[in-house]
Amino acid sequence: MKAFWKFFKFHLLSDLRNRRSIFWVTIFPILLLVLLVLAFSNLGMQGSMNFHVILINESENSNFDFSNRVVEVLKSMSFPSNDAVFTLTVMAPSQKSEAIEKILYGQDDILVVIPPDFDQSMARMLLFSKMGLKFSPVSLETYYVPNRASSALAQGMISGLASQINAFFSKTLGQSVKNIKINSKILGEIMGSPSYTDFVTPGILVIASFTTGLILVAPKLSFLRYGKVLKKYSTTPMNPPSFFFGFTFSRIIIMIIQYIGLALFAVFVMEARVDIFSIQAFFYYLFSCAVYTAMGFAIGMAVSSSVAVSALSSVVNLPLEFLAGIYFPLFNLPLYVKVFVYANPLWYATNAMREFLKVSQSPTPMWMNFFVPAIWFGVSMTFALLKRSIERT
Repeated sequence: MKAFWKFFKFHLLSDLRNRRSIFWVTIFPILLLVLLVLAFSNLGMQGSMNFHVILINESENSNFDFSNRVVEVLKSMSFPSNDAVFTLTVMAPSQKSEAIEKILYGQDDILVVIPPDFDQSMARMLLFSKMGLKFSPVSLETYYVPNRASSALAQGMISGLASQINAFFSKTLGQSVKNIKINSKILGEIMGSPSYTDFVTPGILVIASFTTGLILVAPKLSFLRYGKVLKKYSTTPMNPPSFFFGFTFSRIIIMIIQYIGLALFAVFVMEARVDIFSIQAFFYYLFSCAVYTAMGFAIGMAVSSSVAVSALSSVVNLPLEFLAGIYFPLFNLPLYVKVFVYANPLWYATNAMREFLKVSQSPTPMWMNFFVPAIWFGVSMTFALLKRSIERT
């Protein structure tokens, strides 16, 4: 235990005295948060968008054809039509539960359901309209997740669908009918309407600890190997576990300080509405710190040159950051990109932290948010230990 504390204090104090480490660990994440919020807080809906829509027609077997005409309108706004904004998938009424699950977990953006009584209600409304009688509006149902950006934006686009349908019926039937409405149903837990500051804060916490795991672990371990310091340690009475745990816990303490400082800054300076006192978020953060430290060990053991470590860290760091949905929501990605996203530990960590900090519901099951990073931890530690055992022989 005495050796452990010596290693712990030595590595912790050496990094706290290093101005470069202090910059990257504390100042850079804060600057990144400020710059992102200033640049993208007013992010709008400019440009071309493509939303994945699931359509279920529960009224298709009726004696009328109004529901099929609604389908035609939706198809006219979907690929491969010109100026399309939707990619449409038609599913059977028996697949409604499956479709809702796909929306809930982010595989598609929104579900549109034509209810069973749509055709009869539409016929009744047209008849009452001709007779000058009052009638109830006909509804289309949509299911979406309001706290996921792509789903919320798709809901806004679908809301404009009612006017397109009304215009279609006015043109084809020669009768002006403007009483079709969208009945929206929310999936998942409502956690408010997050601002961009709320959205990006959990992600900044994730990449801050991830970057620390690479910067304060991999280069230092590589330096100790290059200078043969680790071999010298092995000739002393201090056993390897004392070095390992002392070095590791000094990194995690720095990450905890980083979490507290960044979270307080985000809430009290940038006015982020996140639950920084969430015990679940804090313990998941500690779990993430262990994963990123293990990845740092793996990179540090993979190469002994400081230049090679920096290059390899950058190669690992940048793709994982941008494929984690930290800065912008990820949706409608090609299959070959989704493979990298689903294998990315930062993607799951960002999803978990957003849910634990009460920003939005995780689009991935919570067990996956633990399972995939745990695999990275196991693979990284196995590689580092095997590489170390080979060097000692």
